[in-house]
Amino acid sequence: MKLSTDTIKILRNFSDINNTIYIRKGNTIITVDPQKRIVADASISETLPRDCALYDLNRFLGVTSLFDSPDLDFAKDKIVVKSDNRSIDFIYADPSVVQDAGPTREKIPSVFDDKTIVHKFTLTEADLKSLRQAASLLGLTHVSFVSDDSGLQVVAQDVSNESLGKVTLNVEGECTAKSTCNMLFENLKVLPDTYNVEVTPRVAHFVGTTTGVQYWIVMEAR
Repeated sequence: MKLSTDTIKILRNFSDINNTIYIRKGNTIITVDPQKRIVADASISETLPRDCALYDLNRFLGVTSLFDSPDLDFAKDKIVVKSDNRSIDFIYADPSVVQDAGPTREKIPSVFDDKTIVHKFTLTEADLKSLRQAASLLGLTHVSFVSDDSGLQVVAQDVSNESLGKVTLNVEGECTAKSTCNMLFENLKVLPDTYNVEVTPRVAHFVGTTTGVQYWIVMEAR
């Protein structure tokens, strides 16, 4: 089996969320960060043949990058990465030492309630990139979703230090009440894409319009 470029990009993104991963048989991969504040779920074009645990996802991706277009053989105790006359054995980890995102993913319906959505909008890839660049430059720690008399806004700011300034994006969307929901910027570990976003006071849900990758990110307590 070969991994597509899109799947490699998803795995690299998932390694930023958690460098361990439990892969399940099929065409869906999921991950959760160590603090269980970010859950990501992606459907891929490949069908993975077995369950396996990888302790160092970055290292595995590094191994695949040593080949131009490697074949992957998911054996009983290892992935054999091979091309032409070369091969590398990547040994599975004991499942007990990696974080299985499955149980956390199953709990999402109990914490993300459609009836409590307060903001619904589209965040374009260009706006996401601009927001990230400005926040990095100014050292801003939070992204806030704000609805007030002036409309719906996505704001990069430091909620504890107004002197750093803020970056405001006015977006078209729906809101059910005037409210402000804050998220740590460091948790916005999403792939470059345009996203349909739904925000509740507890969780924000991002769905990539190109990749189809979904992220559920916990909001900060008020």
